[in-house]
Amino acid sequence: MSTARTARPHPVNQSLMPWPFMAAMALIALLAELAYGVVNNSTMPVYVRNGLGLPNIVGFVGASFLLAEALLNGPTGILADRYGRRLLMVIGPLLSVFTCVCTALLRIPDQGTGQAIGIGILVTLRFLDGAGAAALWPAVFASIGDRVNEKQRSTAMGLLNVSYMIGLAIGPLIGGLLNDTIAARLNLSLNNPWRYAPSFGFAAVAFLIAAVVAFLVVPSHSAHLAARRAEAEERKDTEAVDNPHGETVTWKAITESLRRIPMLLLLVFVIFLGIGLIALNVKFYAMDRLKVTETGFGGLLLWPALVVAAVSAPLGRLGDKWGKARTIQLGMAIASASMWLIIKYESQAALIVLGSLLGVGFVLAFPAYMALLSDISGPKTRGSVIGAVKAFQGIGMLIGGVFGPPIYQWRPLAPFIGAGILLTAGFLLSLLTIRDPKPLPPDE
Repeated sequence: MSTARTARPHPVNQSLMPWPFMAAMALIALLAELAYGVVNNSTMPVYVRNGLGLPNIVGFVGASFLLAEALLNGPTGILADRYGRRLLMVIGPLLSVFTCVCTALLRIPDQGTGQAIGIGILVTLRFLDGAGAAALWPAVFASIGDRVNEKQRSTAMGLLNVSYMIGLAIGPLIGGLLNDTIAARLNLSLNNPWRYAPSFGFAAVAFLIAAVVAFLVVPSHSAHLAARRAEAEERKDTEAVDNPHGETVTWKAITESLRRIPMLLLLVFVIFLGIGLIALNVKFYAMDRLKVTETGFGGLLLWPALVVAAVSAPLGRLGDKWGKARTIQLGMAIASASMWLIIKYESQAALIVLGSLLGVGFVLAFPAYMALLSDISGPKTRGSVIGAVKAFQGIGMLIGGVFGPPIYQWRPLAPFIGAGILLTAGFLLSLLTIRDPKPLPPDE
């Protein structure tokens, strides 16, 4: 017994936070979200509208990324359970390296068959980029669930959220600075597609570093199975000792886990439907209505995101201390109220202050939500369940992303009003349905 305990590569139920591992995971999240922030939130909408001269397909191009996430989060979560977290966390960012380089070099004719083919290539590249994100994130969250004790999971998810928010904060700023500064030196107009190449190059490098860190730090699948076997020996679970691998992914285990969380699935769908309505419109809103430059837009997002990053770790602990359900409910209340106030007070100052509050609401709710998922799902199906939840999140983002841009062209404030309604509905759902579960045995 003592031999099994000392040979364990990475204990699952350790009492102390695995800080070196968490630091590596935070770095991966920071680099990946920084790159996604540069591409998705800063560069891609204006690249398609201005650089490629295709304003009517901005929503369609964004939707292809979201569609890939919606379709593939579930399967990639299953693959993370079956073949290991590290494999998915390396493949995902490398796929995004490929798409960044190809997108920067893509040129689309003005009309005819060539234009149709070019648009098809662009949409395919965005779909592949979404597939990379779908491979990465379920594996990241499942890996943290594997390594961090149940009583510290909200704290761990909060720490991950710090790096996530820092990446989200500085991504658009870096993208805007690269586009504006280099374009000014080379005298590149908004309509010149080469203006946006530095942003894609920067994102590709960030994705590449994330893949390398994941390969070097995340345990191999064989090490993960050895850890589960050692844990099973400690629990005297002879079936799991004999077969730690084969029972990890069965449809029965997955469906039984999903039956525990129908309201969590509905909640995440409603919330991200609202986020999807505004995600592709925020930069247009700032540039069109608040009259800011690309760099100015990055500056507007910087301060709220830095505030949110600063409070993410302490707020993440609240879910462990106060209860995950109540923390989710408080976060949703703050987020929904902030969205309505942003709509009412339409200014740069309001966007900074109230955007900070909106982010605070999400960093209260989201780490507690992900920790609640890890509590409900055991190590057998953790990646699969998180993947399914991410799929519902992606479906909501997809629908919102498709309808958000045309609604914005019709009435610029309409998508934001829709987001306010949906966030309020999410708050009410959390009050009515979310409860902290009773502790489950480790493999249930």
